[in-house]
Amino acid sequence: MKAFRTLFAASVTMLRRNRVLLITSLGLALLSIFVFGWLFGGGGTPKLELGVVDRDDSPLSQQMIQGLRASDSLQVFSGTQDEELQALRDGHRNAVIVLAAGFGQALRQSQPTNIAVYYDESSPVMAASARMAVQSIVAGLNQQVTHQASPITLGEQAVSVHNLRQIDWLTPGMLGMLLMWANLSVGVALVEWRQQGVLRRLAVTPLRPSVLISTQMLARLALSLLQGAALILVAMLVFHVQVTGSWIALGLTVALGALALQGLGFAVGSLARTPEVANAAFFLISFPMMFLSGSYFPTDSAPAFLTPLIKAMPLTYLNDALRQIINNGASLGGVQTDLLIIAAWMVVAVLLSARAFRWS
Repeated sequence: MKAFRTLFAASVTMLRRNRVLLITSLGLALLSIFVFGWLFGGGGTPKLELGVVDRDDSPLSQQMIQGLRASDSLQVFSGTQDEELQALRDGHRNAVIVLAAGFGQALRQSQPTNIAVYYDESSPVMAASARMAVQSIVAGLNQQVTHQASPITLGEQAVSVHNLRQIDWLTPGMLGMLLMWANLSVGVALVEWRQQGVLRRLAVTPLRPSVLISTQMLARLALSLLQGAALILVAMLVFHVQVTGSWIALGLTVALGALALQGLGFAVGSLARTPEVANAAFFLISFPMMFLSGSYFPTDSAPAFLTPLIKAMPLTYLNDALRQIINNGASLGGVQTDLLIIAAWMVVAVLLSARAFRWS
């Protein structure tokens, strides 16, 4: 136990002093967060996207739509009720209003009439702004046509929508990429120790390979959790990214992903004989995963010949699990398929590492 504690403390010290590792893992992820966040996270105030369904098609309904289009704060879309409500559910509208048949006739006769308003309940501020704009146009129409205060009433209905920004989608991918850079590189360090004779000197001690590997894995796991927490904290404070799922589920997923990627790194380090080979293998594995595992952009529309490669990468499943938890509030049960595949990668990689490990 004393040897374990001593080697663990030494491993933590080496990781803390490894500035290149810190920069390439946390630094690259933070740089991507800032660049993509500033590019797509959005400064300024966007126009409210309002869907209009005109089932009356009367001069008065057209007059109201023209009033809505004239508003500088609104971007108005027209379509059928099914189309516009689906756009609202998909996050492409902030609100949808429906002008029922008979709207214009009731208004001309100064009879009470109702406008159905569907709004995104996940964005109360945007929905309130859309309602205020609609109410302003309605009030003006009332005065112009009926000369009454408000014969038109709004029937409001909330629709459950989860409207993701680019930065919301990007953050889990950057967390997955951070874990890849921080843990996959353990194989290169292992080969360098072997070449420098560190492992040969450790081999003459009672130290077992399992202790060496476990202390390295524990040290890098601690680093991964700290760096991951820092990345999420920056995303929350700077870009207001929300973690909608359980923090426990997120932490366990991060830990499992880190261990799986470490196992893959140890497998590379156990098989490679020189640092040059280990570095080549590291980049050969990491770069395709960085671009094909959904860290920076979705891979749903990737060419068919790339699909087997994408599905073979552990980072694909890690990114999906992180995205489901952070963006969609999924529980561990909701991402169990992803977690089982990641765990399978971890077991296979660790068994391969243990079988191929050598001190010199």
